[in-house]
Amino acid sequence: MIKPINNNKYFKFFQPKLFYINKDIDNDDPIRLLSAILEEMDFSNLLQVFPNKTKVHPVNMFAVIIYAYSQGKYSTRDIEFLCRDSQRTQYLLNSLNVPSYSTISRFLSKATDIIYELFCQFVEKLFKLSDIPTETIYIDGTKIEAYANKYSFVWKKSTLKYKEKLEENILELIDEFNKYFNKEKELDNIFDIFSYLKKLKIQKIYGRGKRKSKEQLFLEKAQSYVEKFNKYTNYLEILGERNSFSKTDKEATFMRMKEDYMRNGQLKPGYNLQIGVISEYIASYEIFHNPADTKTLIPFLEKIKSQNIEIKNVVADAGYESFPNYEYLEKNNYVSYIKPIYYEKSKTRKYQKNLNRVENLEYNEKENRLFRKDGLELEFQYYGEDGKTIYFKNPETEKIIKYNNEFRRLSKKSKDNIESDLGKQLRMNRSIQVEGAFAVLKEDMKLRKLKVRGKNSTKREIGLFCIAYNFNKYLAKLSRKKQGVVLHPLKTA
Repeated sequence: MIKPINNNKYFKFFQPKLFYINKDIDNDDPIRLLSAILEEMDFSNLLQVFPNKTKVHPVNMFAVIIYAYSQGKYSTRDIEFLCRDSQRTQYLLNSLNVPSYSTISRFLSKATDIIYELFCQFVEKLFKLSDIPTETIYIDGTKIEAYANKYSFVWKKSTLKYKEKLEENILELIDEFNKYFNKEKELDNIFDIFSYLKKLKIQKIYGRGKRKSKEQLFLEKAQSYVEKFNKYTNYLEILGERNSFSKTDKEATFMRMKEDYMRNGQLKPGYNLQIGVISEYIASYEIFHNPADTKTLIPFLEKIKSQNIEIKNVVADAGYESFPNYEYLEKNNYVSYIKPIYYEKSKTRKYQKNLNRVENLEYNEKENRLFRKDGLELEFQYYGEDGKTIYFKNPETEKIIKYNNEFRRLSKKSKDNIESDLGKQLRMNRSIQVEGAFAVLKEDMKLRKLKVRGKNSTKREIGLFCIAYNFNKYLAKLSRKKQGVVLHPLKTA
């Protein structure tokens, strides 16, 4: 039975009942395993969020929600029904009052900032129970559709264009205003003009056949321009470095989803979910606004580092290949098993015979000269801003080629790693473990479209899904007696 810290002297955790429900729960029942794991966790931060007496103790509530998610019950009404209907949830509740859907919703709202910490603790307990080494992590990302209207888009380029046009109109209005009113001190700000016109208490005339006064026209234009200026300024603040957002979920960014049933490349509001898997358990997760995986690797690894998970091997697909990522991995003593973008094409005869491919060129570092395999020398043009990228010109095709020798070295090093015996095994396990985790989350657990709005609520929701996924994975490993299995072996003919 879960024994949470009781921070309320008026709260009796064990309530006398007409029957003791524990008798109906087997000793090896999954609910007892969940209870045993949660008993070892520290809930002090969760209890600080709920300092006063609550209908259901916060630890009991958290346990019930995790069990409900593991059983495919995600809505608050479904969880309430499960609490009324299931003996297992009665066991977790300690036969206390059944929480209503609104009580569950309030709990989730208040516990939003604590879920990730509880997820980290849960993962740590599973690793200790299964005695799992954490040297290899498999990283991948997927896009989750946000709970937002797909036609509520705001584009950064359009906003900048509209704002620029508005500023031109404002300058014209300022010029017309100063000429008409002929003030001693000219006003050069639309906000000052709007304030001045409001103070005049202009009589407004509306209706067919009635002519508006010049002052009223100035006032209406000034009001419209001020409202639009404030709107566009607010849009740009919300956008930040993003190129788009949704009006119904301002933290969602428009992206191309894999589920494109119309095959027209429609953009939908969503989040880029990154997960790191260790021995089939989701060890970490994070939500990003950037639709591409390339720029997510470094901040994601920094977050994993903050969890005190010691990693040696980083395994990822071609979407993560970039010079900054390779540099970061080498500087932080990680072994890169990132598949190069050109890897599959490089196996073809056509690719290998193409003399103009950057990967097939030979670079003389001492003399800073670049050659094709047939001996043709490319003409040096200039260095890039970073000082490491060099631009050469092909005298035959007249094309400019961008060459970064350090990037080529790191890419070849990663290629050699994935072609080693261990690399082949890790590549196969990446396909099984991290892509398998996404398959379960999206297909079995129906995590295709979110039911909450905002980045913080999304992180909370993803955290609950990941805890439930890890618990189900732990049960599956126990049933197969494979708690310690870390790598799936390569199939041999």
